[in-house]
Amino acid sequence: MLPLGIINRMVYLVCCVEPSIARYSAKKLLNKEFPTRDEWNYVSFNMADSSLSDLCGEVEFLPLGVERKAIYAEDCAFLKKAERGSGKKKKTPEAKVQALADYCAHPNEQIDLFLVLYEEAPDEKNPIVEGIKAGGGQIITLDLPKEADFVSFAKRYCEKHNCPCEKGAAEELAKRVGTDYGSFRKNLEKLVAYANGEPVTLQTVKKLVPPKLEDNTFAMSDALTRGRVPEAIRIYRDLKIHGVDEIRLINMLANQFRFFDSVAFLDAKGMGAQAIARELKSNPKRVEITLRNLYHVKRGSLKKIQEELYQTEASILSGKEKPEFAFERFLANFAL
Repeated sequence: MLPLGIINRMVYLVCCVEPSIARYSAKKLLNKEFPTRDEWNYVSFNMADSSLSDLCGEVEFLPLGVERKAIYAEDCAFLKKAERGSGKKKKTPEAKVQALADYCAHPNEQIDLFLVLYEEAPDEKNPIVEGIKAGGGQIITLDLPKEADFVSFAKRYCEKHNCPCEKGAAEELAKRVGTDYGSFRKNLEKLVAYANGEPVTLQTVKKLVPPKLEDNTFAMSDALTRGRVPEAIRIYRDLKIHGVDEIRLINMLANQFRFFDSVAFLDAKGMGAQAIARELKSNPKRVEITLRNLYHVKRGSLKKIQEELYQTEASILSGKEKPEFAFERFLANFAL
Protein backbone atom coordinates (compact mmCIF):
# COMPACT_ATOMS: atom_id res chain seq x y z
CA MET A 1 0.00 0.00 0.00
CA LEU A 2 2.88 2.39 0.75
CA PRO A 3 5.66 3.30 -1.64
CA LEU A 4 8.36 2.05 0.71
CA GLY A 5 11.21 2.09 -1.76
CA ILE A 6 13.73 4.88 -1.38
CA ILE A 7 12.69 7.23 1.43
CA ASN A 8 15.17 9.63 3.05
CA ARG A 9 12.81 12.35 4.25
CA MET A 10 12.29 13.35 7.87
CA VAL A 11 8.61 14.40 7.90
CA TYR A 12 5.85 12.07 6.72
CA LEU A 13 2.11 12.66 6.46
CA VAL A 14 -0.12 9.61 5.87
CA CYS A 15 -3.76 10.27 4.89
CA CYS A 16 -6.75 7.93 4.55
CA VAL A 17 -10.46 8.29 5.37
CA GLU A 18 -10.36 4.88 7.10
CA PRO A 19 -8.48 5.43 10.39
CA SER A 20 -7.35 1.81 10.75
CA ILE A 21 -5.72 1.87 7.31
CA ALA A 22 -4.04 5.21 7.99
CA ARG A 23 -2.68 3.99 11.34
CA TYR A 24 -1.57 0.60 9.99
CA SER A 25 0.25 2.16 7.03
CA ALA A 26 1.91 4.85 9.17
CA LYS A 27 3.05 2.28 11.74
CA LYS A 28 4.40 0.09 8.94
CA LEU A 29 6.43 3.03 7.70
CA LEU A 30 7.53 3.87 11.25
CA ASN A 31 8.68 0.29 11.86
CA LYS A 32 10.68 0.30 8.65
CA GLU A 33 12.36 3.65 9.18
CA PHE A 34 12.71 3.43 12.96
CA PRO A 35 12.58 -0.22 14.07
CA THR A 36 14.32 0.17 17.45
CA ARG A 37 12.39 2.41 19.84
CA ASP A 38 12.35 3.04 23.58
CA GLU A 39 11.04 5.64 26.04
CA TRP A 40 13.97 7.95 25.29
CA ASN A 41 13.93 8.03 21.51
CA TYR A 42 10.21 7.67 20.75
CA VAL A 43 7.12 9.72 21.60
CA SER A 44 3.55 9.17 20.40
CA PHE A 45 0.51 11.46 20.47
CA ASN A 46 -3.19 11.18 19.81
CA MET A 47 -3.88 14.74 18.72
CA ALA A 48 -7.54 14.42 19.72
CA ASP A 49 -6.26 14.51 23.31
CA SER A 50 -3.04 16.48 22.89
CA SER A 51 -2.21 20.05 21.90
CA LEU A 52 -0.02 21.52 19.20
CA SER A 53 2.08 22.99 22.00
CA ASP A 54 2.94 19.45 23.15
CA LEU A 55 3.88 18.40 19.62
CA CYS A 56 5.90 21.55 18.96
CA GLY A 57 7.76 21.00 22.22
CA GLU A 58 8.77 17.50 21.20
CA VAL A 59 10.06 18.40 17.73
CA GLU A 60 12.41 20.90 19.36
CA PHE A 61 13.68 18.50 22.03
CA LEU A 62 16.36 15.84 21.62
CA PRO A 63 17.43 14.09 24.86
CA LEU A 64 21.11 14.01 25.75
CA GLY A 65 22.84 10.94 24.41
CA VAL A 66 20.10 10.21 21.86
CA GLU A 67 21.32 10.38 18.27
CA ARG A 68 17.94 9.92 16.59
CA LYS A 69 14.32 10.32 17.70
CA ALA A 70 10.90 9.47 16.25
CA ILE A 71 7.61 11.27 16.92
CA TYR A 72 4.30 9.69 15.93
CA ALA A 73 1.11 11.82 15.97
CA GLU A 74 -2.25 10.42 14.83
CA ASP A 75 -5.65 12.06 14.27
CA CYS A 76 -4.10 15.34 13.08
CA ALA A 77 -7.45 17.02 12.39
CA PHE A 78 -5.74 20.41 12.23
CA LEU A 79 -4.52 19.43 8.75
CA LYS A 80 -7.92 18.69 7.21
CA LYS A 81 -9.78 20.88 4.76
CA ALA A 82 -12.28 23.38 6.17
CA GLU A 83 -15.89 22.26 5.86
CA ARG A 84 -17.83 23.88 3.06
CA GLY A 85 -20.63 26.20 3.98
CA SER A 86 -19.24 26.97 7.42
CA GLY A 87 -19.20 30.65 6.60
CA LYS A 88 -15.88 31.09 8.39
CA LYS A 89 -12.95 32.69 6.68
CA LYS A 90 -9.48 31.42 7.31
CA LYS A 91 -7.60 33.52 9.82
CA THR A 92 -3.89 34.15 10.15
CA PRO A 93 -2.31 30.91 11.43
CA GLU A 94 -1.88 30.66 15.18
CA ALA A 95 1.63 30.84 16.61
CA LYS A 96 1.92 27.07 17.18
CA VAL A 97 0.60 26.24 13.70
CA GLN A 98 3.21 28.54 12.20
CA ALA A 99 5.88 27.13 14.51
CA LEU A 100 5.18 23.58 13.35
CA ALA A 101 5.02 24.78 9.73
CA ASP A 102 8.46 26.38 10.13
CA TYR A 103 9.81 23.17 11.64
CA CYS A 104 8.45 21.02 8.79
CA ALA A 105 10.07 23.37 6.28
CA HIS A 106 13.42 23.01 8.08
CA PRO A 107 13.26 19.67 9.97
CA ASN A 108 15.90 18.44 12.37
CA GLU A 109 17.79 15.70 10.56
CA GLN A 110 17.97 13.72 13.82
CA ILE A 111 14.18 13.64 14.28
CA ASP A 112 11.63 11.69 12.20
CA LEU A 113 8.09 13.08 12.43
CA PHE A 114 5.14 10.88 11.41
CA LEU A 115 1.74 12.61 11.10
CA VAL A 116 -1.51 10.71 10.49
CA LEU A 117 -4.68 12.33 9.09
CA TYR A 118 -8.07 10.58 8.83
CA GLU A 119 -9.04 12.30 5.59
CA GLU A 120 -8.73 11.58 1.88
CA ALA A 121 -6.18 14.38 1.56
CA PRO A 122 -4.93 17.33 3.62
CA ASP A 123 -5.70 21.01 3.12
CA GLU A 124 -3.11 22.02 0.52
CA LYS A 125 -3.22 25.63 1.79
CA ASN A 126 -2.51 24.68 5.38
CA PRO A 127 0.84 26.24 6.43
CA ILE A 128 2.00 22.94 7.93
CA VAL A 129 1.26 21.07 4.70
CA GLU A 130 3.10 23.77 2.76
CA GLY A 131 5.98 23.41 5.20
CA ILE A 132 6.14 19.63 4.68
CA LYS A 133 6.41 20.14 0.93
CA ALA A 134 9.00 22.92 1.25
CA GLY A 135 11.13 20.79 3.56
CA GLY A 136 11.17 17.77 1.27
CA GLY A 137 8.75 15.75 3.38
CA GLN A 138 6.44 13.11 1.98
CA ILE A 139 2.65 13.23 1.83
CA ILE A 140 1.10 9.78 1.26
CA THR A 141 -2.59 9.55 0.37
CA LEU A 142 -4.20 6.10 0.47
CA ASP A 143 -7.38 4.95 -1.27
CA LEU A 144 -9.83 2.58 0.37
CA PRO A 145 -9.18 -1.03 -0.71
CA LYS A 146 -11.72 -2.67 -2.99
CA GLU A 147 -13.39 -5.95 -2.04
CA ALA A 148 -11.06 -7.80 -4.41
CA ASP A 149 -8.06 -6.42 -2.48
CA PHE A 150 -9.49 -7.77 0.78
CA VAL A 151 -10.11 -11.17 -0.79
CA SER A 152 -6.60 -11.54 -2.21
CA PHE A 153 -5.06 -10.32 1.06
CA ALA A 154 -7.09 -12.85 3.08
CA LYS A 155 -5.93 -15.71 0.86
CA ARG A 156 -2.28 -14.68 1.14
CA TYR A 157 -2.56 -14.21 4.91
CA CYS A 158 -4.09 -17.65 5.41
CA GLU A 159 -1.49 -19.35 3.23
CA LYS A 160 1.29 -17.56 5.15
CA HIS A 161 -0.10 -19.06 8.37
CA ASN A 162 -0.47 -22.55 6.86
CA CYS A 163 -4.27 -22.36 6.82
CA PRO A 164 -5.40 -22.56 3.17
CA CYS A 165 -8.50 -20.49 2.46
CA GLU A 166 -11.22 -22.59 0.83
CA LYS A 167 -13.30 -21.28 -2.06
CA GLY A 168 -15.85 -18.68 -1.01
CA ALA A 169 -14.46 -18.17 2.51
CA ALA A 170 -12.45 -15.04 1.71
CA GLU A 171 -15.30 -13.59 -0.35
CA GLU A 172 -17.75 -14.17 2.52
CA LEU A 173 -15.38 -12.53 4.99
CA ALA A 174 -15.04 -9.43 2.79
CA LYS A 175 -18.81 -9.32 2.34
CA ARG A 176 -19.45 -9.51 6.08
CA VAL A 177 -16.85 -6.97 7.14
CA GLY A 178 -17.02 -4.43 4.31
CA THR A 179 -14.33 -1.74 4.10
CA ASP A 180 -13.49 -1.70 7.82
CA TYR A 181 -9.84 -2.70 7.52
CA GLY A 182 -9.26 -2.92 11.28
CA SER A 183 -12.20 -5.29 11.74
CA PHE A 184 -11.10 -7.26 8.67
CA ARG A 185 -7.62 -7.95 10.09
CA LYS A 186 -9.02 -8.72 13.56
CA ASN A 187 -11.49 -11.27 12.19
CA LEU A 188 -8.88 -12.77 9.87
CA GLU A 189 -6.52 -13.30 12.80
CA LYS A 190 -9.38 -14.91 14.75
CA LEU A 191 -10.16 -17.27 11.86
CA VAL A 192 -6.54 -18.37 11.48
CA ALA A 193 -6.19 -18.96 15.24
CA TYR A 194 -9.40 -21.02 15.23
CA ALA A 195 -8.33 -23.04 12.17
CA ASN A 196 -4.97 -23.86 13.81
CA GLY A 197 -3.36 -25.19 10.64
CA GLU A 198 -6.57 -26.54 9.12
CA PRO A 199 -8.31 -24.91 6.10
CA VAL A 200 -10.39 -21.79 6.72
CA THR A 201 -13.82 -22.78 5.40
CA LEU A 202 -16.96 -20.90 4.41
CA GLN A 203 -18.78 -22.46 7.36
CA THR A 204 -16.04 -21.27 9.73
CA VAL A 205 -16.46 -17.71 8.49
CA LYS A 206 -20.23 -17.89 8.91
CA LYS A 207 -19.78 -19.29 12.41
CA LEU A 208 -17.21 -16.82 13.72
CA VAL A 209 -17.76 -13.58 11.79
CA PRO A 210 -21.02 -11.69 12.30
CA PRO A 211 -22.57 -10.26 9.13
CA LYS A 212 -22.79 -6.49 8.71
CA LEU A 213 -25.49 -5.25 11.04
CA GLU A 214 -26.59 -2.49 8.65
CA ASP A 215 -27.22 -4.96 5.84
CA ASN A 216 -29.08 -7.34 8.13
CA THR A 217 -31.23 -4.56 9.55
CA PHE A 218 -32.24 -3.52 6.04
CA ALA A 219 -32.94 -7.18 5.14
CA MET A 220 -35.05 -7.51 8.29
CA SER A 221 -37.12 -4.38 7.54
CA ASP A 222 -37.50 -5.56 3.94
CA ALA A 223 -38.80 -8.96 5.12
CA LEU A 224 -41.21 -7.33 7.59
CA THR A 225 -42.74 -4.98 5.03
CA ARG A 226 -43.25 -7.93 2.68
CA GLY A 227 -45.06 -9.86 5.39
CA ARG A 228 -42.26 -12.40 5.79
CA VAL A 229 -42.16 -12.42 9.58
CA PRO A 230 -40.49 -15.89 9.88
CA GLU A 231 -37.65 -14.66 7.66
CA ALA A 232 -37.18 -11.57 9.86
CA ILE A 233 -37.09 -13.79 12.96
CA ARG A 234 -34.49 -16.05 11.31
CA ILE A 235 -32.28 -13.02 10.54
CA TYR A 236 -32.57 -11.89 14.16
CA ARG A 237 -31.70 -15.35 15.51
CA ASP A 238 -28.65 -15.52 13.23
CA LEU A 239 -27.52 -12.15 14.62
CA LYS A 240 -28.22 -13.33 18.16
CA ILE A 241 -25.66 -16.11 17.75
CA HIS A 242 -23.04 -13.35 17.36
CA GLY A 243 -24.24 -11.45 20.43
CA VAL A 244 -26.23 -8.65 18.79
CA ASP A 245 -27.43 -5.94 21.18
CA GLU A 246 -31.22 -5.58 20.94
CA ILE A 247 -31.21 -1.89 21.86
CA ARG A 248 -28.81 -1.09 19.05
CA LEU A 249 -30.85 -3.26 16.70
CA ILE A 250 -34.07 -1.44 17.69
CA ASN A 251 -32.47 1.95 17.02
CA MET A 252 -31.16 0.83 13.64
CA LEU A 253 -34.55 -0.64 12.72
CA ALA A 254 -36.20 2.63 13.75
CA ASN A 255 -33.81 4.45 11.39
CA GLN A 256 -34.85 2.10 8.59
CA PHE A 257 -38.51 2.93 9.08
CA ARG A 258 -37.73 6.65 9.34
CA PHE A 259 -36.02 6.22 5.99
CA PHE A 260 -39.23 4.58 4.70
CA ASP A 261 -41.15 7.63 5.92
CA SER A 262 -38.79 10.05 4.14
CA VAL A 263 -39.00 8.10 0.89
CA ALA A 264 -42.82 8.02 1.12
CA PHE A 265 -42.90 11.79 1.65
CA LEU A 266 -40.66 12.52 -1.36
CA ASP A 267 -42.50 9.96 -3.47
CA ALA A 268 -45.78 11.76 -2.71
CA LYS A 269 -44.17 14.97 -4.02
CA GLY A 270 -43.65 13.24 -7.37
CA MET A 271 -39.91 12.62 -7.13
CA GLY A 272 -38.42 9.59 -8.86
CA ALA A 273 -36.04 7.01 -7.36
CA GLN A 274 -32.86 8.69 -8.60
CA ALA A 275 -33.96 12.12 -7.37
CA ILE A 276 -34.91 10.68 -3.97
CA ALA A 277 -31.56 8.91 -3.71
CA ARG A 278 -29.75 12.18 -4.39
CA GLU A 279 -31.92 14.06 -1.90
CA LEU A 280 -31.39 11.49 0.87
CA LYS A 281 -27.77 10.75 -0.16
CA SER A 282 -28.64 7.07 -0.32
CA ASN A 283 -28.01 4.08 -2.57
CA PRO A 284 -30.48 4.22 -5.52
CA LYS A 285 -31.02 0.44 -5.23
CA ARG A 286 -32.06 0.86 -1.62
CA VAL A 287 -34.53 3.58 -2.61
CA GLU A 288 -35.99 1.40 -5.38
CA ILE A 289 -36.55 -1.48 -2.94
CA THR A 290 -38.16 0.90 -0.45
CA LEU A 291 -40.48 2.34 -3.10
CA ARG A 292 -41.53 -1.16 -4.07
CA ASN A 293 -42.22 -2.06 -0.45
CA LEU A 294 -44.27 1.08 0.14
CA TYR A 295 -47.13 -0.55 -1.76
CA HIS A 296 -47.47 -2.95 1.19
CA VAL A 297 -47.53 -0.15 3.77
CA LYS A 298 -50.83 1.24 5.04
CA ARG A 299 -51.15 4.96 5.55
CA GLY A 300 -50.13 5.97 9.07
CA SER A 301 -48.70 2.56 9.95
CA LEU A 302 -45.08 3.78 9.96
CA LYS A 303 -45.78 6.00 12.97
CA LYS A 304 -47.42 3.05 14.70
CA ILE A 305 -44.33 0.91 14.09
CA GLN A 306 -42.08 3.65 15.48
CA GLU A 307 -44.21 3.75 18.63
CA GLU A 308 -44.05 -0.04 18.99
CA LEU A 309 -40.27 0.07 18.68
CA TYR A 310 -40.16 2.76 21.36
CA GLN A 311 -42.34 0.67 23.68
CA THR A 312 -40.16 -2.40 23.05
CA GLU A 313 -37.04 -0.44 23.94
CA ALA A 314 -38.71 0.97 27.09
CA SER A 315 -39.77 -2.51 28.15
CA ILE A 316 -36.19 -3.77 27.85
CA LEU A 317 -34.53 -0.81 29.57
CA SER A 318 -37.02 -0.88 32.45
CA GLY A 319 -36.34 -4.56 33.02
CA LYS A 320 -39.94 -5.60 32.41
CA GLU A 321 -38.94 -8.01 29.63
CA LYS A 322 -35.79 -9.82 28.62
CA PRO A 323 -34.27 -8.28 25.46
CA GLU A 324 -34.63 -11.39 23.25
CA PHE A 325 -38.25 -12.00 24.34
CA ALA A 326 -39.28 -8.36 23.82
CA PHE A 327 -37.71 -8.14 20.38
CA GLU A 328 -39.12 -11.46 19.14
CA ARG A 329 -42.54 -10.39 20.41
CA PHE A 330 -42.23 -7.19 18.35
CA LEU A 331 -41.30 -9.19 15.24
CA ALA A 332 -44.04 -11.80 15.75
CA ASN A 333 -46.74 -9.13 16.15
CA PHE A 334 -45.48 -6.93 13.31
CA ALA A 335 -48.17 -5.71 10.94
CA LEU A 336 -48.42 -2.81 8.51
